[in-house]
Amino acid sequence: MALPMQQTYHEEMFFHSGTVQQILDKKYIITLAQRRVIAVKAVGCLLLPEAGDTVLFVEGPAKTYILSILVRDDTHPAQVSLPADTMIAARGGDLLLRAEGKIALAAPDLGFYADKGVAEIRETAFTGNRVEISIHSLSTFWQTVERKAGRVLERIAQLYRSVGSEDSRLGQLHCRVEEGYSVEAREVSIEADERLRLDGEQVELG
Repeated sequence: MALPMQQTYHEEMFFHSGTVQQILDKKYIITLAQRRVIAVKAVGCLLLPEAGDTVLFVEGPAKTYILSILVRDDTHPAQVSLPADTMIAARGGDLLLRAEGKIALAAPDLGFYADKGVAEIRETAFTGNRVEISIHSLSTFWQTVERKAGRVLERIAQLYRSVGSEDSRLGQLHCRVEEGYSVEAREVSIEADERLRLDGEQVELG
């Protein structure tokens, strides 16, 4: 007994172009000729349609989908809408984001992960409430550093600095060392406008 052949049903779809007249709850009212249709954005249409856009859409018996934005007024900003949990990957190659103006990143949680990174910024401003930095090895070269802070708290297990020249202008400096404090220099000059005090169980000069 021969088995019946499996029948495949195809929905007939028709392609049209029209103008987005109105947007209501993620549904788009499109006008064409003498009628209006209600469409939704297809998943593959990444650019979010706006009122006044000329769009390409496909009309079927069940639903009508906007496939692409054909024409848009240049004064309207473009917004790309991606599905939830989206990953943009350039497998086996490079990925470059470039803009004539600015690139802004905004998210409640933002992370950068890389084996090797290079950042070259001519001018930058950073404001943060709380910053934690853990660095295994750090090599820095600064021509000019200007730091303005109300309070700086540093906990360093071991610090080695090699400075060619340092000029510090401080309102008040308090230094507390639990064990030994040593200063070695070819020439040491200590000047005080009012009083110079050396206090200790034993003070040796010379």
